[in-house]
Amino acid sequence: MWLRSIVLYIHILAAIFWVGEMLFLSTVVRPYSRRLEPRERTELFTALGQHSRPWAWGAMVVLVVTGLLNVTLAGIPLTSLVDPHFYRTPLGATLDLKVLLVIAMIAVALWHDSLVGTRAARLRGRLADHPKDPALTAAVAHTRRMASWLGRMALLLALVVVFLAVHLALYL
Repeated sequence: MWLRSIVLYIHILAAIFWVGEMLFLSTVVRPYSRRLEPRERTELFTALGQHSRPWAWGAMVVLVVTGLLNVTLAGIPLTSLVDPHFYRTPLGATLDLKVLLVIAMIAVALWHDSLVGTRAARLRGRLADHPKDPALTAAVAHTRRMASWLGRMALLLALVVVFLAVHLALYL
């Protein structure tokens, strides 16, 4: 019983960190950053992202590991996860949806952090060399909007995943 409580506690702490970081960025940093010049705003988000990225992805690894442990400690054999009949139960259907949304959330976060972040850094470097280039300016603005929308999408997915986690607790 203690082990299950400890694993669940660690899982919840990691979720608090993951979701809390996204909520902080979207509700505090983003509105504040609107007062800044575009270059300063980009520098702020770049610095925050570089500092928080290892912590956020570390939290995600902890969530995946403790999520699997939670399933096992709740008495659900991992073999059930490959049994189609399991997913016809309310518990299985909810767990299935949660896992699918976690995968989607990770994919969106990877897209945000890796592809869009890398493109944004490359564009900012080119824009520094050619500050009057309207195509580069437009590309930087487009990339910034894409990053913002991907961040919102990841947050929305995370909030739904948290809701499903609460819903799962009703079955366990």
